[in-house]
Amino acid sequence: MNEVRGLERGSYIYGKSVHNIRIERLWVDVTRGFGKKWKDLFRALETAHGLNIDNDRHLWLLHHLFLERINNDIDVWIRSWNYHTLSSRTQTHQTPHVMYQQGMIEHGIRGIFPEPEEEQRGDEAYANYVGVDWDGIEDPQLLAHHRQHNPADLAGLSNEFDRDRPEEMSHVEVPAVQGLNEQGLASLDEFLHRLPYFSNMDQESLKQLWDSASNFARSLG
Repeated sequence: MNEVRGLERGSYIYGKSVHNIRIERLWVDVTRGFGKKWKDLFRALETAHGLNIDNDRHLWLLHHLFLERINNDIDVWIRSWNYHTLSSRTQTHQTPHVMYQQGMIEHGIRGIFPEPEEEQRGDEAYANYVGVDWDGIEDPQLLAHHRQHNPADLAGLSNEFDRDRPEEMSHVEVPAVQGLNEQGLASLDEFLHRLPYFSNMDQESLKQLWDSASNFARSLG
């Protein structure tokens, strides 16, 4: 967005602290829908099941066991969220999917590259459509969620949603580690698929899966 539209134009919302409260509402839904479940699982694995987050091989095994499951969880949640009805003071009760299609019909297809000047739509109705949810700024549930997940960004701010750009951008370095050789990986996968709880998605089964996989990988040396 900066390359196409230029710097300091507000074309892109940086970081986690945002003016548009709609994204804060979405993050609350994401946390409730599937994020908290996986966060709780990984904390439990770290505190009681031997997961060492500083061990590259442990992180590799974590990805091997759970990344596809997490992505599947995300896909299911997205499909559910896109077709649930939103309540709004300014819009009729519609699903995000319908609103997305309706927006393209009414305002044209929007993308990164700007429209020619004569085709741009700057009417008040469109501005309200993408504007700030001022009531949401006072929502105690949104504020609590925001404080919990953005503690470093809030120091010295009178309004927690005032900052456009955080002091530092989030970055997680994931080293390219091959936990097992080809033969070991095949043996691990064969072992895992024989486990009676391999396909289960409840917390206890996922903990058992980690325990079994880490013990088997350890036995391979």
